[in-house]
Amino acid sequence: MRVLIELLIIAILSFNVVQARERRSVFYVKHNSTEKSQKSVSSSDEKPTLWLKDHDAPRIRPHFSLTKTSNFLFDLNRYRCSEPVTPDCINRTVLFRAKIIGELRKRLKEPFTDGDHYQVRYGRPLEPVASPVCRMMRANVRVLSWKEPPFTWNEIGSYLPTSPLFGDVTNGSCVIVASAGSLKRSQLGSFIDEHDIVMRFNHAPTEGYEADVGSKTTIRVVNSQVVTKPEYQLLTTPLFRNVTIAAWDPGKFDQTLAEWLATPDFNLFDNFKKFRSSHPQSNFHIIDPRSIWRAWTALQDLTDVPIRKNPPTSGFIGLGLLLPVCRYIDVVEYIPSTRMNGLCHYYDDELNLGCTFGAWHPLAAEKLLVFRMNSADDYSVFQQGTVRIRTDQLERC
Repeated sequence: MRVLIELLIIAILSFNVVQARERRSVFYVKHNSTEKSQKSVSSSDEKPTLWLKDHDAPRIRPHFSLTKTSNFLFDLNRYRCSEPVTPDCINRTVLFRAKIIGELRKRLKEPFTDGDHYQVRYGRPLEPVASPVCRMMRANVRVLSWKEPPFTWNEIGSYLPTSPLFGDVTNGSCVIVASAGSLKRSQLGSFIDEHDIVMRFNHAPTEGYEADVGSKTTIRVVNSQVVTKPEYQLLTTPLFRNVTIAAWDPGKFDQTLAEWLATPDFNLFDNFKKFRSSHPQSNFHIIDPRSIWRAWTALQDLTDVPIRKNPPTSGFIGLGLLLPVCRYIDVVEYIPSTRMNGLCHYYDDELNLGCTFGAWHPLAAEKLLVFRMNSADDYSVFQQGTVRIRTDQLERC
């Protein structure tokens, strides 16, 4: 009888383990057991929208569903290696690449219901699509100019800077520093700081994280929530001083600039004017919302399945800004490497794989496109965490 009871208990436990495995994605990752499990959970500044009421739609960004455990099924130690030319390391890297690209493709094909808040109207391209890099350059992601209507007579035009976004830099070496949690313990700080242009996002800090993310910041691309909401302290924190800022707000897909000025997603204009008034020499620009949707259209042109009809991420917008001025762009920890740890950001403790694979932005499509543009080898991408996009080897676009 005792044996039968023990067998029954084992069977029940085995069934529960199987059920748990079926409920979990294979891309939960196993944390270092010496670390604390999950501290306080903080929310991201770029979130998908959970609409409580229709009129709240552009105002509220909800939480992703959070992982409730720190013990995950996907053990990355199987794939990490540090000797790129050995057969074992090559094999580990190939296996990890297959898993990551496979997961991104799976996420890309998942059904979604974005609604029609941004009123996106897309038709397939009428002409053959150029190479990915050329197609993105043709999107012409740009900042607004005081010389164009309606800014020639609108008050906002008087606050737009006359200096170029990147000064006199051309043909520079550039790096996009994602805010991913996988930057923790990366020791990429010196590599990042070697670039002519270092692009960071929103309120991602460098102080205290220099060994992993570097200390140099040339430009911050910030969304309109960071400009608008008091908790980000745009007007007071030193984080936004002495750097170029490019702020973005998406507006609607086919809105004119005048319509967007009247009904932005988040009203970034008041704090923009206050910042420019307090710091008249600052290089604080606003990105043309029409060019954000041109970048989205380029992404859809280059993707075989429908993508989410929501704006692209700050990182993808930043890539569009950099392409015309860089001879190459290194994109750090955008495509997940074997340092992937389930954290949203290197500077907080939010555990959420939606930040890595996408939940509101068309992030999976973005990452797959960036991988198509990549010229670096697999070891650089999946072990060291760096994609390289070259523009100096392009034929004329």
